[in-house]
Amino acid sequence: MNHVFARFTLFPAVVAGALALAGAAWAQEHGAAPHGAAPHGAGGEHAIQPHHGGGEHGGPAAHGPKPINWTDFSNKETPPYLALLINFGVLAFGYYALGKKPIAAALKQRKEDIGKEIEDARRLLEDAQERSKKHTKDLKNVAADVKTAREALIEAGEGERDRLIREAEEKAARVGRDAGFLVEQEAKQLHLDLTREAVDDGVARAEALLRAAVTQADHERLAEEFLAELSSKSVGGAS
Repeated sequence: MNHVFARFTLFPAVVAGALALAGAAWAQEHGAAPHGAAPHGAGGEHAIQPHHGGGEHGGPAAHGPKPINWTDFSNKETPPYLALLINFGVLAFGYYALGKKPIAAALKQRKEDIGKEIEDARRLLEDAQERSKKHTKDLKNVAADVKTAREALIEAGEGERDRLIREAEEKAARVGRDAGFLVEQEAKQLHLDLTREAVDDGVARAEALLRAAVTQADHERLAEEFLAELSSKSVGGAS
């Protein structure tokens, strides 16, 4: 492709070069002779001839351009202009014949490449627009998510607070019940202890009174009665 484009770019240069050469050749062949040049002739005449009849200028005589040679191929001094046109036509035709298909193929390929690039750019643009819409939607959802998260945190905090308060109340109630039970048990134990102490004290006092009131004869009598009772029980059981 680069070779084809190089040839395509070379075409204007070839045309410009051909025109430049044609112009240079025409100027060189048909240009005016230099002023002050001596004409050829015998006897060494002066190079500058004065104007006859009181001419306005006293300088050398001016030479006009030669006529353009259009089709005279026999003129060796001035090439015909038609030859230059033919050369240019041959060059143009050769370039056209040799570069038509490659240039057409290159232009077609370039068109396809441009179309592909346009399609890629369009696809990238659509993708960017879709991502932009998605990001915009995500940004909108972020606000809702933040609000939802804040509400969830507040709700969780309130739930935790209520749980701690409930646990503290339950613990206080349990401690109160335990304390009441302990107080009740302590009261019962104290009552039992006091009752036992009172009974023991009463028994001791009764024993002391009995010891002080009962004589030795009473002891013997009680002993005999006890033995008699035992004997009667033994006899009754044997019979």
